[in-house]
Amino acid sequence: MNRAVFVSALIAGLITSLAIADNPVTGSIEAVKVVVAKGGEETFVPANEARPQDVIEYRLKYANRGEEVVSNLAITDPVPAGARYVAKTARAPKSTTVKFSVDGAKTFHNWPVRVKQTDANGKEVWVDATPDMITHIRWTVSGSLAPKDEIAFSYRAEVE
Repeated sequence: MNRAVFVSALIAGLITSLAIADNPVTGSIEAVKVVVAKGGEETFVPANEARPQDVIEYRLKYANRGEEVVSNLAITDPVPAGARYVAKTARAPKSTTVKFSVDGAKTFHNWPVRVKQTDANGKEVWVDATPDMITHIRWTVSGSLAPKDEIAFSYRAEVE
């Protein structure tokens, strides 16, 4: 049976709240379903619901609504429960670094993330993390965000 997963459940809690007193940065997120035509071209439709194996693109937008420049901006977003990150789809402006967590946002690493696992002989070895191991994505802006400026990030996740 192919059950629908409502995207509102997938994006619940996704936005990293910046609504701290006196914080001028506001954020929003949009979830769109990626539809691939027979010729390979992509289109996007509202992700009102999704089914297993659907790919959802999450588009995060942040804006400086204050009157002062904002520096040291870092946005952390959890990959939704019930979905797995699609490798190499995290996008950001050139002035931004993207790092990934496999431990619930305790630590962040460049891609590919390396993790310790025990092999068949019981020996601990370092291996590349698989996309389904990614729990959070963090974008760090190396510059600053001027008043009224906006910045956008995105990534894709496949519904499990």
